[in-house]
This record gives sequence, C-alpha cells and structure tokens, in this order.
Amino acid sequence: MISNVTVHNNPAKFLSNYTFEIKFECLEQLTQELEFKLVYVGDAKEDKQDQVLDVVVIDAVAPGTYKFVFEAPPPDPKKLPNDSDVDVSVILLLALYRNQEFARVGYYVFTEYDDPELRENPPVKVDFEKLNRNIAVDEPRVTTFPIIWDEQQPTDQLVFAELTEEEKKMAETNEELEICHSLENVNCANDTPSESTDTKITNEPMASTESKTINEPIEPSNSMD
Repeated sequence: MISNVTVHNNPAKFLSNYTFEIKFECLEQLTQELEFKLVYVGDAKEDKQDQVLDVVVIDAVAPGTYKFVFEAPPPDPKKLPNDSDVDVSVILLLALYRNQEFARVGYYVFTEYDDPELRENPPVKVDFEKLNRNIAVDEPRVTTFPIIWDEQQPTDQLVFAELTEEEKKMAETNEELEICHSLENVNCANDTPSESTDTKITNEPMASTESKTINEPIEPSNSMD
C-alpha cells in the first residue's frame, strides 16, 4: 500500500519534469513485480487525451517499507488540445500488481500564464512554453481497489471436481445419518447403524502457485512519514 507521496518541483513551468517521492509498505512477500504509472489527464471528457508520462517497474520485494523517487517528463503538447480551457487538469499516480490497479492517487493541476497580460488576454492557441503549473498537493484524491495479489482465489470462484458414484453414495449415507441423529425419539431405518458414527471433514490447504526494474536501487525505510 502507498503510505506517503511527496511532490517536488512544485510549482513549476508547465513543461518541467514531474518529481514524486513515493513511500509504500509491503505486508507480505510478493512473487511478481510492482508497477507505478504517472498519467496526465488532458481532457476529463476524452480518455484519448490521457498520456502515460512514464512507468516504473520494481522487482518483487520482501515485507517492509520502501521509498523511491519517480521522475517523469511533462505531457506532449502536440497531444493536448490547443483551443480548450487548460486552467485545470489532473495528474494520476497508479499502482498495479499483476496488471491489476490496487491504488490511485490523483491531484488537480492548475495552470496559468506567467505573464499577467496573457492571463487577462490569453491567446487563442495555447502557448505551453509560457504556462506555469501548480499541483494541489494539499488535496490528494486517494482510491484503493481490492485485487487478487497472487494465485489465491476467493471461495466463490473455486471450481470443484464432480463426485464419483462411490463418493455420492457415501455423501448420501452421511446425510441420512445426520438426519437420523438429529431427530429425537424417532427410530431410524433398519439399515442405519445402532451406534453413532463420527464423520470428519478435512479441508486440505490449496497450494499457491509462484509465478524493468528502476534504474536506482530502492532503499528500505525504517520509519514511516
């Protein structure tokens, strides 16, 4: 789980790199890689305008607390609308495991021209080189999602093999015994044993199946921010 995110280089020029310091906690040994994505939402009404700025992949980690710096380039202005309102946009930090998103941290990004005259009379075509950005770091939107971390499946998705004829007969016999033993002052059928029989159901544990790395090593952190 993501325990803390610190945004560096903020406020900054619109075309400056994004720098996030991310701290996360791992509660169990992971068998596969963790993936972090930084996504710029160019238009809230059009998913096609979203840009994945960069992706960081981390090798499977042991239980503990970790911290790393995620630096990503700015969005490509050529892929952004030039004639729309660019006052507010969104930047998303996504965390995935086995192609499943388990956490999302979103920030509003406010943009404006650095020149007061351009603020009063903005050009028809957006001049991204003269834009400043300011990430609203005090108002993050954090969302978590339940996922299947490894090969363990929820019980409602387990598939059991069909019983054999012999197993079906044994199940029917056990069911009759339970019905007879649960009744008071009622004689069971002649083919029912006179002495009670204890039946035990043993649940055998299911065996779990095991299954880019960032350029700089991730250092475990002994304390939480």
